[in-house]
Amino acid sequence: MGTLYASASVVYNGTGETGVMMRQNTVSVKPVPTKNALSKDERAAISLITSMYNTKGFDNTAYLKRHCTKKLLKVLKAAYDYEYDPLPDAYAGWLFRSGAQDGPSDAHKVLRVVSLGNNWYQYTFLDMGIKCTNKVKVIKVGNKLMFDEIKQGKI
Repeated sequence: MGTLYASASVVYNGTGETGVMMRQNTVSVKPVPTKNALSKDERAAISLITSMYNTKGFDNTAYLKRHCTKKLLKVLKAAYDYEYDPLPDAYAGWLFRSGAQDGPSDAHKVLRVVSLGNNWYQYTFLDMGIKCTNKVKVIKVGNKLMFDEIKQGKI
């Protein structure tokens, strides 16, 4: 692919006459490669992340049990037990959030989810009006996508 650039200059030849000089340059431009389209599983994972956060599934024990691997449930359970008295059915769903105690508003929604590859996704969201970014690993267990790891970002 190339682009043609043309320029013109008006010149005075010293005898009271003017002329126009044309110059043309062709510049070779390589097309910018675009990222491959997202796979069906990547689109489903992005939908799962968006739905989990926007519906506050992280606050629902039954939701967490259905959508998190045993490995992640163990991490969420340990984090909860570290913060509070151990309860049989309590998980630190707040790890899917920003970690802030308060915010300037009630705004709570996913702004963007990006596939990072290797089953990792980065989601940017508002948590009580505070913009934050977390990373989450979503894997396929059987035919079901499940959260497997979570890394809280910084506010």
